[in-house]
Amino acid sequence: MTTPRASSTSSVLAPNYFLHTFPNGLQMVGQFMPSLASVTFGIQFGAGLKDEPEEKLGLTHLLSDMVFQGTESRNVRQLTEDFEAIGARKGGETANEFARYSAQIVGNRLDRALELMADVVRHPVFPAEEFEQMRSVQLQEIRRRDDEPMRRIFDLVRERFYVGTTLGRRALGLRETVEQLTPDDLRAFWQTYYRPSGALISIAGNFNWEHVVSRVGELFGDWDGTPPARTEQMPNPVPAVNIEIQEGQQEHIGMAFPFPKYGDSDYYAATVVSEIFGGGMTSRLFREVREKRGLVYSVASIFAPNGTSGAEFLYAGTTPEKSHETVQVMIEELRLLGGEGVTEDELGRAKVQLKSELVMRGESAAARMSALARSWWFEQRLIPIHELKEAIDTVTREQILGLLKRFPTTQPLVIAAIGPRTQDELLAGVQV
Repeated sequence: MTTPRASSTSSVLAPNYFLHTFPNGLQMVGQFMPSLASVTFGIQFGAGLKDEPEEKLGLTHLLSDMVFQGTESRNVRQLTEDFEAIGARKGGETANEFARYSAQIVGNRLDRALELMADVVRHPVFPAEEFEQMRSVQLQEIRRRDDEPMRRIFDLVRERFYVGTTLGRRALGLRETVEQLTPDDLRAFWQTYYRPSGALISIAGNFNWEHVVSRVGELFGDWDGTPPARTEQMPNPVPAVNIEIQEGQQEHIGMAFPFPKYGDSDYYAATVVSEIFGGGMTSRLFREVREKRGLVYSVASIFAPNGTSGAEFLYAGTTPEKSHETVQVMIEELRLLGGEGVTEDELGRAKVQLKSELVMRGESAAARMSALARSWWFEQRLIPIHELKEAIDTVTREQILGLLKRFPTTQPLVIAAIGPRTQDELLAGVQV
């Protein structure tokens, strides 16, 4: 396939990166990857967990399954067979701030995949029989989630960290709210939020940009409507402890503190800090909590930015007997990090690791599609991989110290735990 040229209505932002805005407000971004034989695309709507009515939690997750259960022109069997006939990997996902529907296919089948996805997001019918089946599946997933403390611990931390906002909701919803959902609830939400204005198509792989613009225009150009304006919520975390007593031989511990959002001037410094602190087997948490002291069987930290705020989440899995010391050592390590920053050796190793991950993800059309959608959605810019590497390379120890002054690692600190230990047993004598 030849290298694509941007049409007169499109913008070339960097070599092989493209942007187009259609008259109905639908936007499309793309990255041409000539070494690949495949293409991945996704269409994203600003309708996430935070937009669900309080009494209908779990709606967006169910909706992401139901759009594939039949359209005005295809029943669920026909739709499934049509996707399988072109070898497409398809699916839907929901997050706090958006929902996305994507497909991965061989490049010469892109036109057909776009046609099918247009049918899915524009003409779903939410058949009652399939609705009951999909709701039953979701209720089973909720039961499984509630039986897995390693998953539930993050729910406890998030709910307390994002208290007063809708950002801490559980993706699957609650059993009592899902049981009350109806096809009409899904249809009303879809009609309200799944509109072209403000929606985004992201595409990465081997394709011809001009042809894709033309094809998307044919499939989506006569679509109209504007969803409600995106609501922005600013969490105001306060120090808190959330303990769920559960008998057993394990204690699951979670922590969180504020960190930069997408687009923050210290965003890349935050990714470096997260890698150094709990990103792998050479991280501080792994070395100090697991290797040196043998306190845990699992420990890690995760950087979780969003559009208005961010957080650093910590997790440790241990035994009840070692849980108190585990919390103590984790908080000590947080204090050391906040007070002393990082070493040059740690900084160098973290940069190498993060840049290696960028290169490996850069070889995947699916990863690049997601990265393009995320950067345009939250920052209104497309960032080539070489610029990402440069941004990581420019992070300094001084910048990290400045970051840790802006976002103190224990002020505020949210702590949650699931296991047999009470709050006093877990935190007695621990200085937070």
